[in-house]
Amino acid sequence: MEAEQERRVRTARLQAELAAQWLNLIRFAAHPGAPTFSPSLCHYHAMLDPESSDVARLEACRAMLACVRQRLPIEDFKGLAKFTEERPVDPYCKAWRTTRSGAELWAIGHLLEIAIKGFEEGCQ
Repeated sequence: MEAEQERRVRTARLQAELAAQWLNLIRFAAHPGAPTFSPSLCHYHAMLDPESSDVARLEACRAMLACVRQRLPIEDFKGLAKFTEERPVDPYCKAWRTTRSGAELWAIGHLLEIAIKGFEEGCQ
């Protein structure tokens, strides 16, 4: 049982790190005028510093997921407008109807969700 919890926490740490790397790579900002995800933010350090506590990582992941979720509908709206205008051929109806940023944020959101779940289950 203890080994399973440790595995979940290790996985959560990795997912949090990957999400933070992506947020930094795409220069994510919660809203126009907000600072980008970089060493200037406390959440950056909470998610990437090897000495950071899992509690701090969990709280940072929750905060960043809220920001990502707030931006997703905006990107989806932009993407749907472009899709509607261009009407690309999509026989399977599987083409993304979002922007590239929306797709990136969707993936980052899933990394954060996995990290949060792992921290919650592993730290019980």
